[in-house]
Amino acid sequence: MGYHEWHARPGYYRDVVRHFEPGSRLLDVGCGTGWLSEDFPAYVGLDHVPAAVDAARARGVDVRLADLEQPLPLPDEDFDGVVLKDVLEHLLDPAGVVAESFRVLRPGGLVFASSPDAQRWAWHDYTHRRPWTRTSMRRIFADHGFEVVRVSYESVAPGTGIVSGWFPRKRRPRVLALLTWLPGWRRNVWILARRPLA
Repeated sequence: MGYHEWHARPGYYRDVVRHFEPGSRLLDVGCGTGWLSEDFPAYVGLDHVPAAVDAARARGVDVRLADLEQPLPLPDEDFDGVVLKDVLEHLLDPAGVVAESFRVLRPGGLVFASSPDAQRWAWHDYTHRRPWTRTSMRRIFADHGFEVVRVSYESVAPGTGIVSGWFPRKRRPRVLALLTWLPGWRRNVWILARRPLA
């Protein structure tokens, strides 16, 4: 499975799930092994790696094989939330999947996305096609009709997931959130955006 083997449920999982109501119908694009399904019974995952899809299906998770560079094989306005965690940096056409996220979200639905910041470390992963800044993340969602709720940084320094798992909140400790604003700290850019009601 390679790249997906270390994408199990991270210790900071509530940094993602806190944005969505527990009963939300959730779409997880680039889902890997589908760890978000543990928190959302009405869950659909999409991934382009057959081994990851097979591993998720073997656990009874609704994960489907899909080419993320093409229109998503899903109906309009079918989901309360969309997660694009660590996926936009891998795509040739990230604007396409942002537009598709808007299409499949119900009015008022939320999208959470995170991708590596525009720092040198991001390029050590040869599967990365582009880095992100807070400005570029804000613009791509706003340009595709979303209301931007918040854009910030999250720590992805080695050990962050392990340390976060030690705490009852299952979120990154506040000190790590503060450190992400220091130049050179290994971080992702994250965004929370909403499809407008009207």
